Amino acid sequence: MKYLKFVFYRSNILFLLSVSAGIALPQASAISIFLILPALMTIMTITPLRIPRGFFRRIRPLIAPAVQGNLMNYIILGNLIIFASLFFIREEGFWFGMVLVAAAPPAVSMLSLSKSFRADLTVSFAGFAGAYLGALLIIPLIGLGFLKYNHLNYLLIILVVGALIPLPLVLSRIIVEKEWDGIIQPHEGIIIDYCFFIVFYTIAARTRELILHWSSDMSVILTIAALTVFIIFFAVRKIGRLSNVAENKIISLLLLVTMKNYGLAGGLALLLFSEEVAFAALAFTTVNFLFTNWLKYTKIVVGRSIVAEETPPS
Repeated sequence: MKYLKFVFYRSNILFLLSVSAGIALPQASAISIFLILPALMTIMTITPLRIPRGFFRRIRPLIAPAVQGNLMNYIILGNLIIFASLFFIREEGFWFGMVLVAAAPPAVSMLSLSKSFRADLTVSFAGFAGAYLGALLIIPLIGLGFLKYNHLNYLLIILVVGALIPLPLVLSRIIVEKEWDGIIQPHEGIIIDYCFFIVFYTIAARTRELILHWSSDMSVILTIAALTVFIIFFAVRKIGRLSNVAENKIISLLLLVTMKNYGLAGGLALLLFSEEVAFAALAFTTVNFLFTNWLKYTKIVVGRSIVAEETPPS
């Protein structure tokens, strides 16, 4: 019974349906492309409501975990993605998509997973917020180094990034401080899941032709996505255990160093760049879907901490 409940999570079903529908029935993407921005804004406003009221009132204790969030998400995972792409990706559009993924902040799902996996919530929440503040500098600047894209409207990039990161975060804090979050909480899971459906349906639909005409670069992107996430997971877990870091803090660092906001990266790619740029976000999302479900299986079905290194019973 526990296994069936795990398999048929609403978020699992909706993700598989969104990608399948996008490939099989892409026509609705002519409408859904206009819904990506409000869907992402909704996700980015509702998800941080999980950060408790008053959490940011004492800044000093949050500085170190905020720095750790940037270190895990950008310096380690982001640089590894870019480093691997430099050697193996030939098409410039695909490569730029990898750079956009590398510049993405942590996945919003890590906030709920932190609670489910009993992580250090101070590290998770402060690392999440710190990395999003870092994204305000990183994302608008990534286009400046690519001459092929110098025709882009950089003001538009700044406005879109502003609408997707600082504005929703500020709105979420206002909602929490005004105690309006109680109205949203009973429905937040359904709202977020269906917003993600819109985002990933549109990404899948818009990259459909690329998927149907699969190339070697796309296989390389999928391989890099799998290797970077799993190698970093096992490496950071091992280093954390050898360094005698508290288990709940290791869990927080593992989530920060393995999960990026691929929906945000894919949405930005479609809104500001091209379908080719968006494919990397879809590839990483697919790997993240498998990775997240493996973590949940380990915790919920096997009943073992994701930090434990023992081989689970067969």
